Amino acid sequence: MATVTGAAAPPLATPAELANVFAQAFMQATNAVLITDADLDNGGPFIVHVNPAFCRMSGYRAEELIGKTPRLLQGARTDRRMLAELREHLRQGLPFSASTINYAADGRAYTVEWTIAPVRDADGVIRHFVSVQDDITARIAAEQERRLLLQALHASQDPILITDRHTRVVFANEAFRRQTGYAVDEIVGQSARMLYPSHEDRMFYRNLRASLRDGKAFRATFTYRRKDGSPFYVEQSIAPVLDAGGRTSHYISTGKDVSERVERERRLLEIASRDALSGLYNRLAGDGMLEEQVAQAQAAGRPFSVILADLDHFKRINDTRGHQAGDAAQAAVGQILRAGIRGGDVAIRWGGEEFLVLAGDCGLAQAMELAERLRAAVARADVAETGPITASMGVAQLAAGETGAALLQRADDAMYRAKSSGRNCVVAAAQA
Repeated sequence: MATVTGAAAPPLATPAELANVFAQAFMQATNAVLITDADLDNGGPFIVHVNPAFCRMSGYRAEELIGKTPRLLQGARTDRRMLAELREHLRQGLPFSASTINYAADGRAYTVEWTIAPVRDADGVIRHFVSVQDDITARIAAEQERRLLLQALHASQDPILITDRHTRVVFANEAFRRQTGYAVDEIVGQSARMLYPSHEDRMFYRNLRASLRDGKAFRATFTYRRKDGSPFYVEQSIAPVLDAGGRTSHYISTGKDVSERVERERRLLEIASRDALSGLYNRLAGDGMLEEQVAQAQAAGRPFSVILADLDHFKRINDTRGHQAGDAAQAAVGQILRAGIRGGDVAIRWGGEEFLVLAGDCGLAQAMELAERLRAAVARADVAETGPITASMGVAQLAAGETGAALLQRADDAMYRAKSSGRNCVVAAAQA
């Protein structure tokens, strides 16, 4: 029967070999190591060994340290209470960890973090103390700089947001918290998109993504949403933050709350775009809205219709009852249109006694029904200054590839057919 034997165990190292290994580890260690004797009663302990790392940290040569007390490294900013606590631990034979200020050979102060432990002989008697030390000056400075930076960010009155490269929030300052109503733990880790409503202009986000992809800052006025859903406006700059390899690691958004300015400009624009008599949008604003809605409908392939209305016998009203009566008639029609159109529709005083309704997502049949309701409402109006009033209306649906001007011309032709058909009626435009 065969006998299987394992590999022979390596021979145990001799004490001399172990001592040699420990000596090499001591000399080659990257941490600073200092060894003292255990004399706590005669002005000691005294340094008996230091490794090269300790010499590099302290700036002293080994021969300048051997036989000296570690008090050689202390100075005005060294924590005396901590030293007293250390000494008490050493007397009790207990390990001790702390940090304090030491001084290098050239007088430079540095912050050292160390752990000191007793070394006992075979009989349990403490013969030495070994101290493993680390210069943490740079780390302390970095932490202080970080705290200062955080204080500065939180002290800013303007919102500041930092996200990772996937736009997840990693930091928001106090101003951001106050203005949005979100607690920090409610937004950190969330996508920054939760704070932005959908922007109507697709080109806006296309330009934003292109700028950040190219490593460029993007500046614009953003609409934020508070926790309660209410909007506020920030003139904001978003810039990429690069890592050591030149790759985008984060984005930082800094801004200024411009809600008051935006609202003021919006009110001024609203005033400038409104017809004072009817309360509807004026022709200048209406032209832009028409072109924009035509472009959107063509791009999306959605139906879009217009209703062009003209007050019947308006000249006769002005000639027989005066211009004030004509103004009253137009004001009444403006009120009827505002009340009668759908939520997303736009009513415009197109000029003189003409009115235009822009009906998005609305085919011809639905637009004809809407026009008929508006016509009937005008005919029922009780305008004291004029007596009964009526309107003739033309309705046209946008054709593929058709311009806004061509669409309006077809609606205008239909409206004049309504006039020639006896007025106070609705006529659909011919197909484009």
